Amino acid sequence: MIRFMTKAAASFVMLDATAKDVLKAAGFDWANQGIWRVERLDEVIAKLQQAHDLAATQSQRQEQAQALADAGADGSEGGAQPLPVGFHKRLYPVLEMLRAAKAANEPVVWEHEG
Repeated sequence: MIRFMTKAAASFVMLDATAKDVLKAAGFDWANQGIWRVERLDEVIAKLQQAHDLAATQSQRQEQAQALADAGADGSEGGAQPLPVGFHKRLYPVLEMLRAAKAANEPVVWEHEG
């Protein structure tokens, strides 16, 4: 697990797989602990917002396709299968933390738990 921390917001943890995707989208190596310095927060926010928007669009398309498949050929509701939580939803707490850190002029740090 990876813990994200800043003095501007509550810390939280993410499972490695999700944190790896978040850090990769931001252009950082997930293998080591790291820091998003205040002067780079705008860049990181922009990259993650772009990843969020792309993932949200893809998730919406998946939901529409699933709804069509669940409706079935006869128009009856089938056994709808829940979709996994989309990456855009997993990015939300990171983006909120980054925005709070930027507003408070504080860096964001991440480190491996355990």
